[in-house]
Amino acid sequence: MVPQEIQNIFDFIEFLDANKKQYIETYLPICNEIEKLDNERKSLRPNDNYKHKIQLDTIQRQIDREFEDVYNNVYIPVTAKLKELGIWSGDQSYISIKNNISSASTAFKNVFQLEDLAKINSYKDKYISFRKETNSNFLSLQLVFSDLDEALRELFDYFKEDNHNDFQSFEAIKIECDSIEEALQIYANNPRKNIQYTFPASSLDPDSELLNTIESQQILEELATLKSHIGELLNLSNGKETHSSFEEAIYRVRILKSVIEDKGGFRLFKNLENQKEAIFQLLFQFVKEGAALDINAEVDNGRGPVDFIVSNGPEDKTVIEFKLAKNTSLRRNLRHQITAYKKANNTDKFVIAILYFNQDEYRRAISALKMENLFEAENVLLIDGQQKPSASTIKE
Repeated sequence: MVPQEIQNIFDFIEFLDANKKQYIETYLPICNEIEKLDNERKSLRPNDNYKHKIQLDTIQRQIDREFEDVYNNVYIPVTAKLKELGIWSGDQSYISIKNNISSASTAFKNVFQLEDLAKINSYKDKYISFRKETNSNFLSLQLVFSDLDEALRELFDYFKEDNHNDFQSFEAIKIECDSIEEALQIYANNPRKNIQYTFPASSLDPDSELLNTIESQQILEELATLKSHIGELLNLSNGKETHSSFEEAIYRVRILKSVIEDKGGFRLFKNLENQKEAIFQLLFQFVKEGAALDINAEVDNGRGPVDFIVSNGPEDKTVIEFKLAKNTSLRRNLRHQITAYKKANNTDKFVIAILYFNQDEYRRAISALKMENLFEAENVLLIDGQQKPSASTIKE
């Protein structure tokens, strides 16, 4: 007799199979249209020509409408079913999907009966058929299907008769990176679907290789979720107009602050190895997408590269610098570095974002800001990167 946990997995596959025809006929064409519109949007230069700005706004409204349709009718029902059946625990990284299925599979291997094999193969065929025929993450389910594919392959491979990989045509491509920063850079430059990043043991802490491998993978998986949250925040303020480079810089850094503090971005910095300015800056790469003004990274105009510079024509520029509060040179950098960058870029406008990971760093940042007369300045934003408890663990 098939255990209830395995039957729940089969029931979910049955749910996908029952909706497959509708997904293929109705929502895959919408996903294809959204991707086409997104490519068209990326080709526009709204800061150079008013027609491009009008066209961009029109395309963005259409994307928002169509994405909402897919989100409400595919993402929400799929994730609700996973939660209803106890396969997904509701975590933002969806790692519980893989963990729960793996746990159920391990237990099933010890109790299965020969008469269960026909049922197992039937549901394997249904899942593989669904993934091959849809072959889409529906723009919002990439993490869900990635974990489902990996966990279900582990389950079904145990019961197969040969070594053929039935999941090969749709499973994630694996890319080995030398560091987390390299993987994040690849993702930021080309956030394509179905990619898993792996790391050689030499790049990890030898005392906790397995833990670091898991944490690194989780961090990269969470990027897609964070990117979605960033899109939501930007869409909520879609009608907001910024009239200067300084306003645009402040607006974008405030979005980044909200993403880190309120949308789970702080989890990127859980491990000490990730508490680096490079990762702080890379997260901003997502925040600056779709900006009406030019926002360029690593602009070197003679005094070393600035993190980002926002431009609204040659006469209106604002420098953005990202700092870590734990940096022992924070005060010196605040005093000298920003001044040099402003001179090199012919601007007196700047925005500083300072990220702290504990209360000692927070107090250090406050002290440095007070000594440099920058405390409570509008253009200096402190961002709380401290790890926060899950909402499910907070007791009233």
